Amino acid sequence: MTFHGLTGAALAVALLTGPAAADLRVATWNVDGVQKTPEALAENAQVMLGDVGRLDILVIQEVINSDQVAAVAEATGLRHWAISDFSPPVSITGFAFRSLEVAVLSRVPIEQAVEWDTTGWEVSGDGHPPRVSNPNAMAEELPPPISLTGPRPARGFLRTTLADGLIVYAVHWTSSRGEVCETADLENATLRELQAEGLVVDARPLLDAGLSILVAGDFNVGALGSGLHPGMNLDEDCRPVNGSCERVCGPEALDGYDDSVALLQQLDRSAELLSDGLGDTFIADDAADGALDHILVAGPLAATFERAATVQTQDIEYAGSDRVPVFARSTAVLAAPPSRVTELMELRALVEEMLLRLDRLEQMGDDGPSE
Repeated sequence: MTFHGLTGAALAVALLTGPAAADLRVATWNVDGVQKTPEALAENAQVMLGDVGRLDILVIQEVINSDQVAAVAEATGLRHWAISDFSPPVSITGFAFRSLEVAVLSRVPIEQAVEWDTTGWEVSGDGHPPRVSNPNAMAEELPPPISLTGPRPARGFLRTTLADGLIVYAVHWTSSRGEVCETADLENATLRELQAEGLVVDARPLLDAGLSILVAGDFNVGALGSGLHPGMNLDEDCRPVNGSCERVCGPEALDGYDDSVALLQQLDRSAELLSDGLGDTFIADDAADGALDHILVAGPLAATFERAATVQTQDIEYAGSDRVPVFARSTAVLAAPPSRVTELMELRALVEEMLLRLDRLEQMGDDGPSE
């Protein structure tokens, strides 16, 4: 099929390639959306964008339905989204905090969305794949990457594949529930370690294939060195004195009991926790735990990212949430300005359809009567 000397593929390349380019900007934010309307979350997202600036990828936590995500997508211009289906809806659980989901919003189309649902297939409403704004995108549940024989975390991960090839994981790990360094948090730490281990097992083959991954979300644990709670030595498993972090172990007695972040940082040699060193992101609590919300990158794109930043506030609430967003920038350039990628892809599809119709018209002309 030809049109003025251009094949359809060549024309697509011409449309998607140009001298203009833009960096890649990503953010993660626990929006605390359990009791908020889609309209309220959309307004909050606009406030956040006013502080953070343009985004290409936004990972959000604590939403409970796709209407909320669609409203945030409209407000941010990130038209392509996927939301997990870890939990049954509120109509089944009867308690919104048992129906928490995560979502990925993107400026470029989402080609695939898969999830590890740790709760398995249940008649109560689990066992459903994630929901995606693109009806043609593949959406499915994964077989468990690891065996869970004991207590299970409530959520695994949502993995999305973007049209530009980047893999984005959205996570919301088990909370310490205010019990950091309490004996009661030992089980919560174990659940976080399981969540991290499952993601690592799933992501390593992707990294081995030369892909880049981004893991973003609410880890509910600080970076290594942010306190005595996060563990650094996978061979040690400390048990804190109830109510304090005084019992530590490992080299120089600095190793904690929660090794989840250490597990994740062992994805491969390129893995980088961009949020390492950030201040508190849980602003409703004055405990100096450092950031609990993180962005980690690995693969070829990892070296192009700058350190993450967050919004500074003296309040205990930011844009309707008890968390502030964490955002980061990559110096990698896109094939076209992010604000135009979707338009160009839609234009490409339209052009290909026009070419197909022209080709059919030419064939009809060739098949017609001749003098």
